[in-house]
Amino acid sequence: MDDTIVAPSTPQGKGAIAMVRLSGDQALSIAKRLFKPAGKILPRKATYGKLYDFEEGSFFDEGILIYYKAPNSYTGEEMVEITCHGNPIVAWRIVELAIKSGARQANPGEFTYRAFLNGKMDLPRAEAVEELVEAQSYRGVKLSFSQLEGGLSKRIETLREELLNLAILLETEIEFPEEGISIDLKEVEKALKNTKEKINSLIALFDRGRQFLEGIKLVLVGKPNVGKSSLFNALLEEERAIVTEIPGTTRDFLRERIIVKGVPFLITDTAGMNPRPSDEIEKEGMRRALKLIEEADGVLFLLDASSPIDESDRALAEIVSNKRKVFVLNKIDLKKVISEEDIKKLGNGHIIKISAKKRENLEELTETLWKCFSGTSTQEEIYVNSRQKAFLEGALSHIEKASEMIRNHETEEIVAEEIRGAIKSLEEILGKISSEEILKNIFSRFCIGK
Repeated sequence: MDDTIVAPSTPQGKGAIAMVRLSGDQALSIAKRLFKPAGKILPRKATYGKLYDFEEGSFFDEGILIYYKAPNSYTGEEMVEITCHGNPIVAWRIVELAIKSGARQANPGEFTYRAFLNGKMDLPRAEAVEELVEAQSYRGVKLSFSQLEGGLSKRIETLREELLNLAILLETEIEFPEEGISIDLKEVEKALKNTKEKINSLIALFDRGRQFLEGIKLVLVGKPNVGKSSLFNALLEEERAIVTEIPGTTRDFLRERIIVKGVPFLITDTAGMNPRPSDEIEKEGMRRALKLIEEADGVLFLLDASSPIDESDRALAEIVSNKRKVFVLNKIDLKKVISEEDIKKLGNGHIIKISAKKRENLEELTETLWKCFSGTSTQEEIYVNSRQKAFLEGALSHIEKASEMIRNHETEEIVAEEIRGAIKSLEEILGKISSEEILKNIFSRFCIGK
């Protein structure tokens, strides 16, 4: 980590401006070789200048340079940001010239990795940088920013301190028996129960965070020719799926994203589901649809208002019986032969009447989707990702074992060992004891320039 790295910080493609970052002891001296300022370069002040190609002896662009003196920078090191015009050729020439001057091309996520190693942020904050950039909705952006400000880190640190205090009490009694210190293990068990509840509340935030950052997964379900593809197109406001009067037009699945009140929904249009497939293609379509349903957060169960509910509808209702669902009664522009009482016999769920073909009541449908699948979400602005969830579950397992040992009248040494195991799991979340290889694997997911 004693070299100087360089990378573009803006995505490839043309735009008004682009930015190149350098970080390391030689950041400013390297920048001065290719950036000729119009005035004195001062820390944290924007300086106008021209970009100089020292290999060809000519200028090729103009821009702005900002110098950040260590440790008051994103990485905690000497840092320079050069803003130029947004032609990718210009940005990459800056990178090339910086490399020829002694810099090294940054690895993916290396700027944030250095910030982590230099104590500028802990691991949850570092992960939030990536999640903020990748968020698929405004709500996801706000969640990530809250994480970046330390919302989760503070909660994890508090839990760690609670467990650490318990471990210290137990180990004091073990190490200094002559002092006559006596610990009430029932009080320890009570404290562990309180910590366990807090950890469970954090684990419960996993699905919520995933939904706001990636999207709530909904699958369109129904027998052939009920209008799934028509509804899919109507929700997207474009002709994405082929729609004909011929049943079974969709043979595979299509997935697209819509945003409802700032919340992303991943809508999947499946092949018409026949519980008794007649050929290999239908069987494969059914298999894929079942897998999508299993992974989904909920389903939109489509029914044809002009056709009576039959055995196929009832069989499909049984398949999705354990899923949150909205019943969508389509084709209300035709003669209706299904009542709400008929639909209620298929299971619990909101009932919305629409005409996908004529785009009727679609606003009511999207409002229902929002209320049903995201409108009841807690307003707490933190979440946990899959890595953090795994270590929270590990901590929970150690706490449960410690509590069981107390109930079984095991020795304080064994109870303390389990508590220490829970502490280590929480420290893994914060990145306090993760191996270098694990850390590099985490940061390798990040884009170059972060």
